[in-house]
Amino acid sequence: DKEIAEGGVTVNWIRMVLDGFMMAAYFNLFAAAVAIFKPRLMFPCYPPSIIKDAPEPPTKAENRFYMLWICFGEILPLIIYGSVSMIEGGTRGFGWMVLHGYIQWLMIGFADLFFLDVWLIQKKCRKRFIIPGTEGHPGYEFKAWMKSYALPEHLLQWPLLLCPVMALLQAGLGVLLVRLSS
Repeated sequence: DKEIAEGGVTVNWIRMVLDGFMMAAYFNLFAAAVAIFKPRLMFPCYPPSIIKDAPEPPTKAENRFYMLWICFGEILPLIIYGSVSMIEGGTRGFGWMVLHGYIQWLMIGFADLFFLDVWLIQKKCRKRFIIPGTEGHPGYEFKAWMKSYALPEHLLQWPLLLCPVMALLQAGLGVLLVRLSS
């Protein structure tokens, strides 16, 4: 790529934001569908007090499903899509690719907070997300859910841990794709 050979980098800001919205929709709608289908499959995505007080801990099959689903149903497709779209949109330069991915994963995390945790679980259809045997648990109340789970996850874990790791993976794949296509 001539521009990269001359030391320049580019980023397609509009594509980054639009892809971020699409990635957030995929991640959160898929997560909501799984949780509505069977809340127990999403055990790790509940406040610790609810997990601790559940009458039946998650089974090995439920834990295995969650790990396979989160890795191969959520993260891997989004990293691949994000990398391919970033390259097709013209983003070049490892640093720009990391920023591109970081912003997209941050958008996914904020969509998770506002769409799943606040709007869907707390405002619209909490009953559909309750793990059987934990009905009436105080951990489902808005303040408890936000304080013990949603805010620490989305304001600390996502921006400080998950987003940088996912952005590095996405940028690494992007660099590999650019090199393979040259």
